[in-house]
Amino acid sequence: MAHHHHHYEQDNPRFHLDALYCSEEHWEEQEVDHECYLSAEINSMLLLEQDMSWDDEHLTSLLAKQRQNKLYTYLHANPLLAGARREGVDWILKVNAHYSFSALTALLAVDYLDRFLLSFQFQNAKPWMTQLAAVACLSLAAKVEETHVPLLLDLQVEDSKYLFEAKTIKRMEILVLSTLGWKMNPVTPLSFLDYITRRLGLKDYLCWEFLRRCERILLYAIADSRFMCYVPSVVATATMMHVVNSVEARLGAEYQNQLLGMLGIDKEKVDECYKVIVEMMSGLEVNEKQSKKRTFGSVPGSPNGVMDASFSCDSSNDSWAVAASASVSSSPEPLSKKTRTSTTTTTQDQLLLNHPNSEFLSIPP
Repeated sequence: MAHHHHHYEQDNPRFHLDALYCSEEHWEEQEVDHECYLSAEINSMLLLEQDMSWDDEHLTSLLAKQRQNKLYTYLHANPLLAGARREGVDWILKVNAHYSFSALTALLAVDYLDRFLLSFQFQNAKPWMTQLAAVACLSLAAKVEETHVPLLLDLQVEDSKYLFEAKTIKRMEILVLSTLGWKMNPVTPLSFLDYITRRLGLKDYLCWEFLRRCERILLYAIADSRFMCYVPSVVATATMMHVVNSVEARLGAEYQNQLLGMLGIDKEKVDECYKVIVEMMSGLEVNEKQSKKRTFGSVPGSPNGVMDASFSCDSSNDSWAVAASASVSSSPEPLSKKTRTSTTTTTQDQLLLNHPNSEFLSIPP
């Protein structure tokens, strides 16, 4: 059952699970947090120790299990479904940032949502159904990936159009699980990104910065339906190429050849996907500049607008009735530090450029 959602402000819960992310004050003052460097070194050592168990069989398994997103064709044929999916993904990304969930949690939630929408007949008369599915998918993804999961009612933040009762979300979770055949660990671009970064040999914070930038691109990409045309390995490779070229373009061709040889994927597909990433990131930069101009340099809020609708849903024997009323939300909170573009990107670029290229970008044989 869903009720009118009254806008309220709440403190952003910080779970402090990831020691790699320093406090924003350190970033803004462009100071080096030695504890963060130490944490990165420790985590890097753990990854390198585990690398012994990662062999070619794992990569072969990933390549065999990866699947292309088949929802793309249906989105073009049904604009209402495309719009509902876009709203659902936007909401997932906002809440993922609000609670500082991992990038994998967001990718899993969107994967669940897409597979559910592909298998479950979308009903134009019930636009709130996709929002309910998005809540259920994010809840399931958080239970799979996170160690701390908020209550179902607390999960519904960041301009939610509907506020569903916990029992309603739980019923939807069961429906999603059964529809997906309980297959909750799909291959994602992060699967290949994790494998490649292990092969790179994570030695210090700069390699973690490489990983962070790749994750940032992927979080933007999952909201763009154009990336549904490519399998996860292609998206991962194109993403890494974009990060490498943004740091040291002259190494791009050599690095791409190493990746293509390792993964055995089609170069043309990677080049196509890379062009889509370039277009997407260029568009985001333009939008960000325009947002800064409109707000006179202040931190922009959510780009998805201020006007939303609040709805009430009544549940009776698995049927819901929807009533809508217009409302205006107050200014949304800034995005979490995990997805915000750091104001010290230029400084971090310089750090990456000053790092020995042979150590940072070479893939061990």
